[in-house]
Amino acid sequence: MKKSLFLILIFFSLITFSSCKKKEVIEPAPTLPEITQLGLNTFGFMFSNEVWTPNLLVSTLSANYGMQGDEVKLNLFCRRKSPQNQKTSDFFNLKYTNPDISTGTYELNEQNCKIDVETISADNHAKGYKLDGKGSITFIRWDLKNRIGSGTFTLTVKEETTGETVAITKGRFDMVLGD
Repeated sequence: MKKSLFLILIFFSLITFSSCKKKEVIEPAPTLPEITQLGLNTFGFMFSNEVWTPNLLVSTLSANYGMQGDEVKLNLFCRRKSPQNQKTSDFFNLKYTNPDISTGTYELNEQNCKIDVETISADNHAKGYKLDGKGSITFIRWDLKNRIGSGTFTLTVKEETTGETVAITKGRFDMVLGD
């Protein structure tokens, strides 16, 4: 009887412990933030078919505004953990100058806009991208009293060594403007 009870306990123990599985933590796929105009410090865009949003624990998002000579300069900067190489980060930097910024749609071109994008591949190879042709930026809210800038953008960038072009679409930002 003791032997049967012992075998039953061993059997149930084996079943119990063999069925234990480590819970897999599934991170939700990144999504673009809503288009808002409240100064929520949100930012995102599609880089080809890939969602690009800030996703590091440290502050990786900034919007600076100021005068450069007679022109207004807006600098949007975002850094994210590279999806191809989790030990590194990618960055996006849009520098836009215009004599006068207000709500409305403006063309992005090489005279008024500088785009710097860098991505890091799985083999730790950096790819740099610059503005290719034209794009557009729409300011939904440009409120200097409350220091809020929000809007949307779309453009195309070209990889500096290969000439590969990538569409940046569905861009949106809702930021508190710093100096």
